[in-house]
Amino acid sequence: MARLGCEAGAIWIKALVVILLVCLCFYGLQGIYGFSLFPDEFGYWASAASLLGYDFSNVSAIGSFYSFGYSLVLSPVLLIFEDSIAAYRAAVIINLVFQCLSFFILICISDKLFEDADKIFKALLAGACVLYPSWVFYTQMTMSESLLFFMYTVVVYVMLCYLERPSLIRGVLLAFAAVYIYSVHMRTVGIVATVFIVVVADAFFRFKKSGRSGETAGRHGFIALSTVVLLAAGFIVCLIIKDHVIDVLYTSGQMDRTYVNDYSGQVSKLGSLFSLKGMDDFLKSLCGKILYLGCASFGTAYIGIYYLTKRAFKKDLKALSILIASFMQFMVMCIYLSGSSGWDRFDLFLHGRYFDFCIPILMMTGIYDLFQNGDHYRKIIISALIIAASALFSCLLVIANSTGFSDPHGMLMIGMSYFLDDEDVKPLETIIFNVMFSLLIMCIILLIVSIYIKQANVYLLCFIHLLLIVLSYHACNHFIYACQTYIYGDIQVADEISDLRIAGYEGDIVLLYEGGLEYIDTVQLRLRYEHINVVYVDNLDALSSLKEDDLVLVDYRSALNEQLPGTYNSSWESGHFELYYNDVGGTDL
Repeated sequence: MARLGCEAGAIWIKALVVILLVCLCFYGLQGIYGFSLFPDEFGYWASAASLLGYDFSNVSAIGSFYSFGYSLVLSPVLLIFEDSIAAYRAAVIINLVFQCLSFFILICISDKLFEDADKIFKALLAGACVLYPSWVFYTQMTMSESLLFFMYTVVVYVMLCYLERPSLIRGVLLAFAAVYIYSVHMRTVGIVATVFIVVVADAFFRFKKSGRSGETAGRHGFIALSTVVLLAAGFIVCLIIKDHVIDVLYTSGQMDRTYVNDYSGQVSKLGSLFSLKGMDDFLKSLCGKILYLGCASFGTAYIGIYYLTKRAFKKDLKALSILIASFMQFMVMCIYLSGSSGWDRFDLFLHGRYFDFCIPILMMTGIYDLFQNGDHYRKIIISALIIAASALFSCLLVIANSTGFSDPHGMLMIGMSYFLDDEDVKPLETIIFNVMFSLLIMCIILLIVSIYIKQANVYLLCFIHLLLIVLSYHACNHFIYACQTYIYGDIQVADEISDLRIAGYEGDIVLLYEGGLEYIDTVQLRLRYEHINVVYVDNLDALSSLKEDDLVLVDYRSALNEQLPGTYNSSWESGHFELYYNDVGGTDL
């Protein structure tokens, strides 16, 4: 009877979490019209459009290279939905589906990691993971992050299955999952390296255990070799496709930006680690990332690392594999952003996006350890001390930074953005308030654990869910919903151009680009059949390339708005743009 009650309770928890995810997604969906982050989101849509034969190359070349894995998901969306708003919202709903699937995969992961926990507790743990604010936030955008969160759970689950009982099918699935997550964003090279290490290590231990002979050792060796070969082949194929994508979409732009997200722009940072200055830059950057990990997870990720390390020392390959994956991705992030303590981007110093998808599982293991293994006071206190120490060093680095970290990019550091004011950036206050808030939440978690130990009421975990829901809503409201008014204005610019086409205007669409955010991305996605020409404006001589029948777009704040009315007799302003064109009887150039 107790077992039936537990199963029924777990079903109710699963249903409730899915309903919460759906409500969080659909709450603001009708107010979302397009991109919130430029040019990242557009980069994935541009590759998707290229697969369908559309030419977004001039606009995509303004930005840097973005990988192609997520574009395989977006291409069918573009094919089905003609309207850009409908396509964008459909992509968000697909992200929601990935998020809900991840919830059930996380339950399966908890089954393999926490065999002694009951089903209700596992469902609550998985619910806390999937309600992680960054995950909820990225679900409502078409950044690759939502897919990365999903694929990471897939990789971890398949990897745990492989470690339980290696087979050729599981090896193929593991290699495919690792290659695909790499294709979604190439910074996940740490996951590919992890799969390689885990498969080789598992084969070695099994070979050693079997006495280096026999049919069993040979079979495991064949499975491991096949998995590694498939992994290497997939990796090479990704590099070939990457070069093709760059040739098609990015070669007409400024090459120094094109390779920002490619290895060619980052290799030098590896070499710099062997110098004193390079190591100094790395360690300074490391402080901010350690602080983010603590604050974003309210210390539970630290405890999760401790728990997994204990199990790894007991030769638990499952725990070790998750530790290696987390460590490899953390190192990729720190190396990629080495030197960020001296830059003007606050988010790159306190960066979480490159590692965010690893945090939920670390949180899950940390919360489990707190509730199930005792000694919770000591664990919370040590976590609090790590946060305080990393915060102290981070504050000193903020004071030493000559730029004042004036460029915050808060939506790329969601776990520490709750007290960030984009209009009045105060890095020191942001760190201090986030640390105080995290310590307060840790005290609340400590109280919940203490009550749980006395009452054994597993539903106390729901207070953690409630907190995560509130923070998720805050992040979405602050960074997505608030900016959509201007995005809708850009949609209207595209619709005005469509109306002019219907009215018989056949000139080229030209963007006079003077730098800054690529708001033209929204217009290009809306006008998928159009090839927008981009003119990089260094001075007013750029106007000489314009033709009298062009439809010219320029930033509404640009000084060019003083020159263009003498050339074109009609204009129309909306969103971020002023649209110029010659009406019937217009002035010739």
